[in-house]
Amino acid sequence: MGVTTRLLRLAVELRISCRGRAVGLPYAYELAETLRTSVRVSPAPYHGGVFIGRACHAIAEGGDAVCRTLLGLVPERDHVAYKRLWALWRKLVRTLNRAVDVSHAEVRDFRSCTDLSVRYLKLCFPWVSISPKLHILFRHAADFLSRFGSIGIYGEQSIEAWHRFCNQNAAKFSAATEADGCANLVRAMAIARDASDASLVRTKRRPAKDVARLARKATDRRLRVNRGGADECRAPREKAIREGRQWAQSIFSEGDRTFATFSARLVRGGS
Repeated sequence: MGVTTRLLRLAVELRISCRGRAVGLPYAYELAETLRTSVRVSPAPYHGGVFIGRACHAIAEGGDAVCRTLLGLVPERDHVAYKRLWALWRKLVRTLNRAVDVSHAEVRDFRSCTDLSVRYLKLCFPWVSISPKLHILFRHAADFLSRFGSIGIYGEQSIEAWHRFCNQNAAKFSAATEADGCANLVRAMAIARDASDASLVRTKRRPAKDVARLARKATDRRLRVNRGGADECRAPREKAIREGRQWAQSIFSEGDRTFATFSARLVRGGS
């Protein structure tokens, strides 16, 4: 979450570095609107007005949409460097978020990607400071992955997945308390030797015939193409735009302060 936010803020800092702070806030508004319409994510007001959880995953996968907002507005070398950072981060996220044991080859690849991404970030954008999260990614994440075989298994999402699995089987292992019910479930799985990541995979339905599937899709009102009219009501859209602009103001303020501090340091060093 912290690295995704830092890369988004870097886009604003790039605009400020090229055209000055006057264009920074309008660009931040444009970036927020791109995330809302193209990536289809919104900041979470109950979490400090930042992007969290699945929104960060979607942003990482949709990093090309963010890069396109800078096309023609910054020097080509900066645009290429920024686009490469998103490509590296997208590759890292896929390893970070998977709650499974990864292979030794993937651990080696992850280590080289973390080293390359942080060094490349500092080389191309010298005003970026190494935050605690970037330090953890650069110095400790690969070692943790090598020692324990996974990072996602020990994350909140994996715990929530097991919590959902316990809830789905609560009726079979009811007890006086919820903790006793969970203990009964774990005990039964241990005896049956079923306590593995495969337990979290839901049973898939048999695929329907192609004609029947296409017929259902053509009449399914849950799909956006079949709804007709506006995709969303005016009130939710206006609320999402308003929250996006608040997020944009926040990252512009941080980006402007970061680049101003860097510029002042250069002036003092030159004098």
